[in-house]
Amino acid sequence: MKSEFRHELAERPFEEKIRKVGELILLSRKVKAVGSSNSDENNGFNGAELSESVLGRDWSSPEEDTAWSNL
Repeated sequence: MKSEFRHELAERPFEEKIRKVGELILLSRKVKAVGSSNSDENNGFNGAELSESVLGRDWSSPEEDTAWSNL
C-alpha cells in the first residue's frame, strides 16, 4: 500500500474504516463461495487467501496502529 494512501486512510473516520472492513468481508465470502464451487480448488483462484496476506502486510504499519489506537 502506498504511503499516501496509508496517510489518507489514517485520517478517515472510524465509521468509514469499519464500512470498508465490512465490504472486504463480504468480498471474501463471495470469493470463497466461488472457490468452493470449483471442483478442483487447488487450481482455482483464491482471492480470500491472497487478500489476507496483503492486508496483513499493508495493515501492519505504524500508520495503521496510530489510526486504530483509539479503539
